[in-house]
Amino acid sequence: MCGHCGSPFGRKVWNSTDERLRRIVWRCNGKYSVKGEKSCQNKHIDDKVLYQAFINTFNAIIENKDYFLEKWQQNIDSEDYLQKYRVRQFIELIEKAEPITEFDLELYFTLIRKFTVFEGERIVVSLLDETEIECEIE
Repeated sequence: MCGHCGSPFGRKVWNSTDERLRRIVWRCNGKYSVKGEKSCQNKHIDDKVLYQAFINTFNAIIENKDYFLEKWQQNIDSEDYLQKYRVRQFIELIEKAEPITEFDLELYFTLIRKFTVFEGERIVVSLLDETEIECEIE
């Protein structure tokens, strides 16, 4: 999601005749709503940066396991059945989880609602339970 205009980000492949220069990036889908004219000033972001943001977010949750488990325990008696389900799922997952070093797609879809990219400098990661974690892009 674009933190500048609110449009979704889309995956693009920047091709080149030199395969070493081929890049996969994510860019605001509203950037060029009119051909040839920039509508959004947000910057593109490399695929690997988003993967690393997820890895860092997951590992931060593991490092602060007690805080997150306590937070989720408080919501376990929610009237919202979907929220209850997610909280139980998160608790079960995090209780036995170890830090990760590689992107895990299944884990991503278990935890993440969206990424919001701000000016190519920071990402706000929103979990399915509405928790938001901010990551700086290096």
